[in-house]
Amino acid sequence: MRLHRPGRGGAHSAAPCNAGFDDRPATYDELRADGHMARRRTESFARVVQETPGTVLELGSGTGTLLRRLAAGQPDRTFVGVEPLANYVEFANARARAAGSTNVRFEVGVGEALPAAVETGSVDLVISVDALHHVTDVDQVVSEVARVAAPGARWRAMEPNRLHPYVLAYHVLTPGERTFPARDFVRRAARAGWRLTRRERLFTYPSGVASVPPWAARLERRLEWIPPVSGAVVLDLVKT
Repeated sequence: MRLHRPGRGGAHSAAPCNAGFDDRPATYDELRADGHMARRRTESFARVVQETPGTVLELGSGTGTLLRRLAAGQPDRTFVGVEPLANYVEFANARARAAGSTNVRFEVGVGEALPAAVETGSVDLVISVDALHHVTDVDQVVSEVARVAAPGARWRAMEPNRLHPYVLAYHVLTPGERTFPARDFVRRAARAGWRLTRRERLFTYPSGVASVPPWAARLERRLEWIPPVSGAVVLDLVKT
């Protein structure tokens, strides 16, 4: 992931942001693909994809792990991922070709200025995972996403929950990381025409947990609504 700052003439320059895996897309892809949290993440976004017909756009698609899985389950739909790291985009497209997936593609770009391949009013569902807390110009991102979104489009955003003590400490102390102020984001998104329709919290087990027994999975779903316990906040918005 990279942090983008406005430059002269509206351009955006990139600076490393928690870039320990910038040059190791295969390693990053492996980290995001496996484990209990990865399975629940896919489940959450697969549900909203099934509920929302049309073209799907992912902001900050990384190495494409999530989007490739979603596209595989909906072969008649179009999926587009936008990611600032060119080597990640190359990796994601190569993995998609190797899997024979023709309905998903990845483009180099940033949320503040989406690539021309994402046309105005062409997107029906926007998804983003752990991307928005890296953004410096939130107003520009929410406006740009609104531009490419069709009337009534949905946006599901999943971000670290800064009310969780460990999550807060990690994002404050780790160089290049930052916390995600959910309420401030919702206010800014509303000014760009996005209305919050649902807020939920997910995950009580950290990403390193490979699997949990059924009883532990049931316990997680009962406890994760408690703000200091949940690892992520999920926001559902609609373009009004």
